[in-house]
Amino acid sequence: MRLKLSPVNKRRFSISLVCFSLLAIGAVDARAQEVEKRDYAKRFEVAVDSSKKTAEPAAAVKPETTETKISALEQMLVEQSQRLDRLQQTSSEQQETIRLLAAKLNGADASATATVQTSAAPQTAKSPTVDERLKNVEARVSEIGAIKISGDIRLRSESFFGLSNSLANGDNPAVFGNDLSPRHRMRFRARLQMRGSIGQEFDWGLRFATGSFADSISTNQTMTDFFNRKPFGVDQAFITYKPHSVSGLKLQGGRFEPPWTFTEMTIDNDLMVEGFNQSYSRGFKKSKLKDVTFVAWELPFLERNSAFVRNANGTVNIDQSRRGGRDLALFGAQARARFEPNAKVALNLSVADLFYSGTQFITPVQVFGSQLQLPLTFTIPANGTTPAQTITTQVSIPRELLAAGNGNLGLTNASTNATNRDGHLSSGFNLVDLLARLDLKQSKRFPVAILLDFVTNTQTHAVVTAGPGGADLLLPNHENHGFWGEVQVGKTKDRGDIQFGYTFLRIEKDAVLTPFNFSDVTQQSDMRGHRLQFSYAADPRVTFTVTGIVTERPNGLLGPFAATPSGSLNRATTRLQFDTVLKF
Repeated sequence: MRLKLSPVNKRRFSISLVCFSLLAIGAVDARAQEVEKRDYAKRFEVAVDSSKKTAEPAAAVKPETTETKISALEQMLVEQSQRLDRLQQTSSEQQETIRLLAAKLNGADASATATVQTSAAPQTAKSPTVDERLKNVEARVSEIGAIKISGDIRLRSESFFGLSNSLANGDNPAVFGNDLSPRHRMRFRARLQMRGSIGQEFDWGLRFATGSFADSISTNQTMTDFFNRKPFGVDQAFITYKPHSVSGLKLQGGRFEPPWTFTEMTIDNDLMVEGFNQSYSRGFKKSKLKDVTFVAWELPFLERNSAFVRNANGTVNIDQSRRGGRDLALFGAQARARFEPNAKVALNLSVADLFYSGTQFITPVQVFGSQLQLPLTFTIPANGTTPAQTITTQVSIPRELLAAGNGNLGLTNASTNATNRDGHLSSGFNLVDLLARLDLKQSKRFPVAILLDFVTNTQTHAVVTAGPGGADLLLPNHENHGFWGEVQVGKTKDRGDIQFGYTFLRIEKDAVLTPFNFSDVTQQSDMRGHRLQFSYAADPRVTFTVTGIVTERPNGLLGPFAATPSGSLNRATTRLQFDTVLKF
């Protein structure tokens, strides 16, 4: 007689048979474990009795015999412990197998019930099996991806020598310039960043950094202000989209590092830009031309409220209203290419155009922290025996009231660009930037990098000053070029590495927009500078660096558009920095 079973019952019978077999194996293992325990106990008692009988004539027993038996007992204990561990592991594996089989049986029951009900009612969704749930979890983990956390801490000791101002000289008011005392300060920088991905097409980044919120070109924090807490704000926050359908294309938005190749002559390394950028890169495998990249960007840096300006007769001035509400932004594009004639030589070439829209509305003012410092001079008349006194001071205005968009003013950080008599910048700024970098790797320990950068501003305009009788006087403006030359020898990748560097820079008055470029010089345009640098890697993640920067004013204290009286003080300024950088 043969028993016929349905497919569902066959599956149930098979699973039940497997479960019963596993339970039987578990029982046999448990029985074997009990027998082994009893055998071990008898062996242990025999060994102890033998040890006692041998130990009765204590003087006649040799120490070696007792030590040997104790060692044998210890070995027996170790072996028994290992057997128990193996049995426990086997039991755990059997229990897990039974649990998974039971779960699959439940899934089969649900599937069978759904199959029977399809003839009488619409099919209902079945519960996911264990395998399906595991696959879902794995898919979600792969979509979220790993999150990488890193950062760095830098401690800096900084000193200034040869400082001077441009006020009337204390000994001879007919000339300008006064020596200032040396300045010494301790600073630190702390940055914490996170990087991650969503699926295979989206990347994201978030970074926090120290530094004054009003200073966009420095993340350093001075140790001062009676031990008050220091700001720690959002330095980066971006999303990057890299579509699989177009290999090499990258779209990015948020707050991020400048996406183009540059030197600090045009953009400071600490400056993070905001907006959007697009790039496309294509590589070439069997060619000395390794890759070509095109980048474009749209970066708003001052959004202002709508303006409402009236004429003298009360009517609305449409033109001035539009100008008063105009936003400021940086637009640009770059093309760059990388050549590798051989494995030890690489050449990078790039050309970029940076157009600053709306800079004619910028009014440079000096900024300290969160306050705008506006100069104010007044005279206290003589009174009795007290002579008249002239006092020069500064009035502080919260930066948020004027520099932010709600104030409808284009105020920015301290600028050394040329200004007209009305206080606005004389020139527009459209920078054409040519950059070349040559890497020589003949020496593994001392690779050489040579960097050359030339920039020209195509939007310089004549400077408007006060002429005879108060009329406007136009001064020709040819201060539109900048040059950066840098040589580096060595590296700081491995423990014991050293690196030397020298940089020469010459930036004319209106070559670049100074609120955004190199912040470690005395003034950011109308200057000539030399930078010497030495670095030592005490560890792959710890570097010690000494930097010396010497800055000069080639056109005197008052620059190229004002006559500096003969005999005025014009000293070079030296800035020394001692850095300890730890990366994690």
